[in-house]
Amino acid sequence: MFESIGINGWNLIAQVIAFILFIYLLQRYALGPIVRALDERTARVRSGMEAAQKMQADLQTTAARNEQVLAEARREAQAIVTNAREVSDTTIAKAREEAGRQADEYLARAEESLRQETALARQQLRQEIADLAVTAAGKIVRRELDPAGQTRLINEALAEAGGVATGNGSQPAVATPPRPRV
Repeated sequence: MFESIGINGWNLIAQVIAFILFIYLLQRYALGPIVRALDERTARVRSGMEAAQKMQADLQTTAARNEQVLAEARREAQAIVTNAREVSDTTIAKAREEAGRQADEYLARAEESLRQETALARQQLRQEIADLAVTAAGKIVRRELDPAGQTRLINEALAEAGGVATGNGSQPAVATPPRPRV
């Protein structure tokens, strides 16, 4: 049938079968593995992109969480510093209060000691003046003196009393009675 146009039918069928066999073999052993390799590579790239997007999202979540933790750590550090300042201020105030209380206590003790020593000194001074007065009176009573002698004896007793009362160091602290004149 195709011989009139110069085509051999058996050669055409053999060539068509060879072509179909070539297409089949090309599809089966060359094109199929290439397409599968390309599909696998596309799938790997797609899964890699998805993994990269997931990692990016995880990274953003982690960065946000890190910022929250860092902010919380800053707040806690600030709270610790504030608390430390309050504790130190309280401690300083207590120390000042205690120092003031101790100073007041020492001052009160010193004032009480001074009052006691002053009272004791006054008591001793009164005793010494009384002793001098008794001594002077005893001398006057024992002797009968003329008015000039009595005046001189009183002045001596007062001078002795004045030296003890002033405490200037010229007279001894304990009065010694004058010796009687005979």
